[in-house]
Parts: sequence; structure tokens; C-alpha cells
Amino acid sequence: MIIDNKFSKQRLDRYIRRKYGQVPQSLIEKAIRNKDILVNDCKPKSSDRISEKDKIYIHPNIKKLFDNIANTNKHTDEIAISKKYVNVFKNIIIYEDESLLVVNKPSGMAVQLGSKINVALDIIARTYNPELRLVHRIDKDTSGLTIFAKNPEVAHYMLEQFKTKSLKKTYVAMLSKKVNFKNITIRERLLKDKDKVIIDPVNGKDAITQFSFIKNISGMSLVYAKPLTGRTHQIRVHLASINAPILGDKKYGGKQDKHLYLHAYTVTLKQYTTEKTISITAPLPEYFRVQTLTND
Repeated sequence: MIIDNKFSKQRLDRYIRRKYGQVPQSLIEKAIRNKDILVNDCKPKSSDRISEKDKIYIHPNIKKLFDNIANTNKHTDEIAISKKYVNVFKNIIIYEDESLLVVNKPSGMAVQLGSKINVALDIIARTYNPELRLVHRIDKDTSGLTIFAKNPEVAHYMLEQFKTKSLKKTYVAMLSKKVNFKNITIRERLLKDKDKVIIDPVNGKDAITQFSFIKNISGMSLVYAKPLTGRTHQIRVHLASINAPILGDKKYGGKQDKHLYLHAYTVTLKQYTTEKTISITAPLPEYFRVQTLTND
């Protein structure tokens, strides 16, 4: 990130606030201590003066957190959410403590606003509780676990778990065909290409997913998916790469269905106040349960 000349000679912390909004000072200081913010590849002080000659590095997870804070400030007052949506939000909460709130997001609900999306889960969440901060996202058509932190410090704590891969996620997917593996690990480098993701061994980013077979149902297979990296559409593209796309995944060649059969099922993480490891499970949608009642 190169500094615009108009920000020259400003303090680093003030520059961050000018760029991202009212980021708490404690969050900036912690990011600097953890070397998630560097100036010219060196650990700075928040009071350091910067110039257009300086190169600032902000870790992608921290940048995401700062962007979330900026989006909160931008959208909360602009969008009025009806009580109907807040009640829907209340009904999908599956876990809550003093630091975290977790919901079981239904398929078809967008997590964040977009150019064609007027209502999104993170905006509804902040109508329910203005302090909530989204700490990860799943695709609009994917159902399941979506995690919110109740303050910026907890959000940073959660993003650290994503960064260090101490947070573990398991998805359940129904595939469009039967598969003959019990356990398989797919390592294919992925590259974003417009509105899709493609396998690109040269220019793509590392992506690793572990899959475990559960059962066969009506000519299809139910599997667990454990992403060891967090690339966009990772599970979907990796399954399509072995000619076993997810049921309902029109983008990557799955059999047509009104639902995408991909569900964020369990997450294991450290709780903020106690640092105890906890596991949270989001029940499968009804259409999954109907599919899994009878074996072949």
C-alpha cells in the first residue's frame, strides 16, 4: 500500500482511521505488536509519521477486520431493517455467550451487501445488536455456521484463530454422483477468474481440502469436507475437479436442484474469555435430512 501524498506526515494510527474509519486504538496497537502492520517491512509505532515514500503492509485478516468496521459505520444508519428480519435472525441463533454469537444461516441469504443485494445477514445482525462484527463469511447459497464477535477485540481474537488455523471447520456436502473414496485430500491451486474460481497450478493460491465419505443415497454421496485453507469456492471447485460436483451447484456443474447442498456443519474454536476449546454444530436443513433418511 503506497501512501497518498495528502496523508504525508500524518501519524500512522491517524492514517489508518482516515482510511478505515474509527478503528479502536487498542486494535491498532495489538496489530502492530503482532507485526500485522508493518512500515517498510519494519515494526512501527502508532505515533510514527508516514510519508508518500513509505510502504505500509496490513495483514489480509486485519484489513478484513478494518473493512468490516468501516462497513458497519457506513451501512448501519443507512439501511432500515424491519422487525420481520430481526425475528428471523433471533430464530437462527444457535450459540451465544458474552463474546460470540453464532447463527445457522439459511441457504439463499446473503452474508454481506452487494450491488444487487439490499438485505444481508451482517446488517440484520447489527440491527439486532449494533456491536456484532462478522468474522468470516460463507457463500449466499451455502447454509450453516456464521460467526459474529461482540466487540473488535474478540473479532481480532477470532481472526487470529483463522490465521493460525487453530479454528477447525467441517462442512457436509451432497455430491451429484457416487464416489469410491473413503478419505481423500485434494491439493489444487485456485485462482479467481471473474465470477468463478478455476484451478491454476502456476498462478493460483495454495488450497487444500480433506474429504471423508459418509454414505450413499439415491445414486449420490454424502461427504464431510474439511478445508485446511480458506479460498473462495474452495470446496465446490475441488469436488468439481474430481468430477463429483455438489448437488445444486450450477456454477460448477452440479445436478440441478433449488438448493446448494453444502452446509457449514461444525466449528471448533477457543472461547475468548476462558480460552477453552468448544465445538458448535449447526443442524442440517430439512432438505438434507429428507435426503439422508434412507440408504441405497
